[in-house]
Amino acid sequence: MSEEGFVRIPKSTAYHLLHPKVTVIVVSLDSNGKPSGMTAAWVSPVSMKPLLISVSIAPRRYTYRLIKETGDFTVNVLGVNLVAEADLFGTRSGREIDKFVESGLTAERSLRVKSPHIKEALAVLECSLYREIELGDHILVVGEVLEAYAKPGIMRRGIYDPKVAKVLMYLGSMSYITVTDEVINP
Repeated sequence: MSEEGFVRIPKSTAYHLLHPKVTVIVVSLDSNGKPSGMTAAWVSPVSMKPLLISVSIAPRRYTYRLIKETGDFTVNVLGVNLVAEADLFGTRSGREIDKFVESGLTAERSLRVKSPHIKEALAVLECSLYREIELGDHILVVGEVLEAYAKPGIMRRGIYDPKVAKVLMYLGSMSYITVTDEVINP
């Protein structure tokens, strides 16, 4: 390593080199029909046919248990206006509190899955549990997207319009940013 080249990054924080990431709240239901969820940034599409997305979840998380019980979940893309709610859903356990009551967010009935979506979200993906893959200290929860919808006006030509959709992005270490207004095309 030269002074003009690279500097070493500790392996414990090396994953931050892959950030920022879209911030979402993953929502599912308990056996009594009560919704709960968790903030996640480790979310990615993994297949087009069928349309599959993955969420990396620690198996000790309450939301993971709910997804296994319910067999479905929603992925709710957040705007910058929901940073406090993202923090609450990411730092408190649904075993201890009702996150929807505490945050003031609205759990709204979904179109195709039992799990509700967040009314205040920018966009929603409704997913049925497709597969789980154990990887180290996390489980890769793979969901088949059954429905997807977004708030009117936030998409242009099939992608987010950054002038309208201020998508909350997780930078790491409890820090967030959003995208700029400029779209860069090659």
